[in-house]
Amino acid sequence: MRKDKTNVVLIGMMGCGKTTIAKLLKDKLHKQWIDMDQYIEDKYQMSISQMFDISEDYFRERETACCLEIAQQKHCIISTGGGVIQRYENIEALKQSGYIIYIDRPIPLILEDVDTSSRPLLKEGAQKLYDLYQVRHPLYLQACDYHVDNDGTLEDVCHKIIDLLKKL
Repeated sequence: MRKDKTNVVLIGMMGCGKTTIAKLLKDKLHKQWIDMDQYIEDKYQMSISQMFDISEDYFRERETACCLEIAQQKHCIISTGGGVIQRYENIEALKQSGYIIYIDRPIPLILEDVDTSSRPLLKEGAQKLYDLYQVRHPLYLQACDYHVDNDGTLEDVCHKIIDLLKKL
């Protein structure tokens, strides 16, 4: 890895495995792990659902402020929220210190694993996830340095990412 880029930033749809993969990578790579959603909740002493109840813009403003802070960290695995790519400044900040890896998981596999009723943007049901994917997939591809499919085991995904990082 380049000396100025010591972070690994995982982006992708909710339920694609970012948090679980980040936990595995932190142990394998001996790095700190920052879960952006948890960071936001801790900083603002509110759940993401409560922020969304105020408005999505309210949440996105706080998410951007936290992206700018988290991007200053070094030697971290960072798991982001699914919508982090909606603001260019988020990705621009995170790219300064890290490599952006898009974890791409097929929607039917996400739906097998995720309780859509517990996700603020999915209160309308599973179709909303397909709709979000149509909008976000091109943004993830544009934002990422590397695109990794998550259609196998979590260990397979971790090995793919570690192999990518070894080449940097």
